[in-house]
Amino acid sequence: MNTSTLGPFRIAVVEDEAVQRQALIDVLQIEGYSCQGYASPIAALADPRLSDADLLITDLNLPGMSGLEMIEALRHRNRDVGAILMTGQASLQTAIDAVRIGAVDYVIKPFKLSTMLTTVSKALEQERLRREIARLQGDLKLRYDELLLINRELDAFAARISHDLRGPITTMKMVLQTLNDEALHALENDLQHLVVSGIRSGDKAIKMVHDLLEFSRLGHRELHLERLNLNEVCATVLEELRTLHPAQGCAIEVGDLPTVQGHEGLLHQVLVNLVGNAIKYSGTVKSPHVRVASVPGDTKGWVCVTVSDNGVGFQANKIHELFKPFQRLHHPDQFPGEGMGLANVKRIVERHGGTVAASLNPGGGACFKLTLPAADAS
Repeated sequence: MNTSTLGPFRIAVVEDEAVQRQALIDVLQIEGYSCQGYASPIAALADPRLSDADLLITDLNLPGMSGLEMIEALRHRNRDVGAILMTGQASLQTAIDAVRIGAVDYVIKPFKLSTMLTTVSKALEQERLRREIARLQGDLKLRYDELLLINRELDAFAARISHDLRGPITTMKMVLQTLNDEALHALENDLQHLVVSGIRSGDKAIKMVHDLLEFSRLGHRELHLERLNLNEVCATVLEELRTLHPAQGCAIEVGDLPTVQGHEGLLHQVLVNLVGNAIKYSGTVKSPHVRVASVPGDTKGWVCVTVSDNGVGFQANKIHELFKPFQRLHHPDQFPGEGMGLANVKRIVERHGGTVAASLNPGGGACFKLTLPAADAS
């Protein structure tokens, strides 16, 4: 369809009555439209310019072919062309047939030329809007495809990083394992404990790298989910965190957690990040307390888990930045970190089809709510 910058709209008029055809063409041209008239459908369809028309105005009763057939024939060439049907035999069936084949309106003869101008204006505006929507949908698909490409590149980058990290982590773990096997007895008790903790952390790091590598390789394919008891996952998370934060003195309360459909390694990372953050950001209060609990869900087939604390919380006007990569809402001298934990949490949960949301606790601290697929969801 033309726009005002590309010239006037092109309208084809098919009418076997010469006087009425010319009168309609004259008034449309006065209004600034580019018009071409035809005395019959055969003459119109023989003109290659017809395929470029923005709007077809055709009588219903024409020699050799009806107006309905004329509209169908033109729309086989140009699916985007609008059409107005003129008829002196108005009926409900005629209107239904006209709409079915793609006419945007019809006008009953005899009509005032002002009525036709209003109908033409509405028809062209409707077509303009329809094509604008189609253009926007095309632009949206293009942007979506670009985002898919960027995500694939990011997945490939994560895969390379994970692959490169696996080597040095494995080497460090092997060094500690050798020290454990051959010289542990010569070390003091505190150092023995550190060596054993280092080996466990190395094993966990290797597993995390493996899970991250698997995650990046999956790209946008469906995750392999299995029935997963979050009580068991949380128990291993707390054991790991007690090694990482032995002197925090934080009271951790864990309720009865649900069984979900999930990826064990990835959901382990989610809880390590959320519970670890809760411990970290509660470290400056007098009696730090962290609670992991199950709460009623809003949708059948989905369960909700919350991780809350009584720590420093976050600024309410910065909540939209929480899950962005490399975003930190606190000074690194006060709370160390790289700002990637919550971004990973969000991506992992969304890959499970779920959601994660943050809120401030009325008494202080933060609460993170996870929605995950229930194990018994059909």
